[in-house]
Amino acid sequence: MKEKNNLQWEFFKTLDALIDGPFVLSERDLTLKFRGSRNQRLIHLKNGEITSIE
Repeated sequence: MKEKNNLQWEFFKTLDALIDGPFVLSERDLTLKFRGSRNQRLIHLKNGEITSIE
């Protein structure tokens, strides 16, 4: 299990940003950058830190 967590973290370290949350049609907003609905969060993943961009 620990090996799987290490592999997952290595993958996340290669990303700049991540979209969190499912697309919800009733929350759809085409003006949002990188997201399709207002319930989704844009998360910054640089330098080993996880911080919300918005």
